[in-house]
Amino acid sequence: MAVTTRVPTDTATTNKLDIWFVGKLVLTFFRIMLGAWMIVSGASHLLSLFGYPPIFPQPLGNLHPSNVMLASLLEVGLFDLVKTVELLVGLCLVFNVFVPLALAVALPVSYMVFHNSIALNMRYDRIVSTYMAVWCLYMNVILLLAHIRYYLPMLRMRAPMGKLSDFRMLPSIFEAPEQEAGKDRR
Repeated sequence: MAVTTRVPTDTATTNKLDIWFVGKLVLTFFRIMLGAWMIVSGASHLLSLFGYPPIFPQPLGNLHPSNVMLASLLEVGLFDLVKTVELLVGLCLVFNVFVPLALAVALPVSYMVFHNSIALNMRYDRIVSTYMAVWCLYMNVILLLAHIRYYLPMLRMRAPMGKLSDFRMLPSIFEAPEQEAGKDRR
């Protein structure tokens, strides 16, 4: 006589929910960590413009190409813009507002930090490390992929042009998302 044991049907759901929860936790950590790093980095430079000491001094690169890039950005005033973008993006990420837009705006900054730290300073050994200049780009890309549903409408091959009546949709940016957290689990 064979004895069969019945396994509860919600066991698979529990494991799936646990994985979903851990994934959301990791992505939330990445969003807050990237945002906090950008706030500190942007604020450090901008504080010095107002006569306060920076939180940490801005390194100008160890090798000549890195030094030239950073010095050029400083001389033409673009470094102030980059640091302002970092600060604004960081605030958006930490406070969870306009996150898809903030991530798209942060991508060029994240890439330049990565490129300067790895390629221009020839530190290829740091590609697989805990170095924040490297993880700035990695976290940015991972978070962009996590928010892909917001970018897909922009990637249409032949997108029709908008109309003036589309401006009536502007208030919808402040509405709650159509899918609540419970519905995302499916």
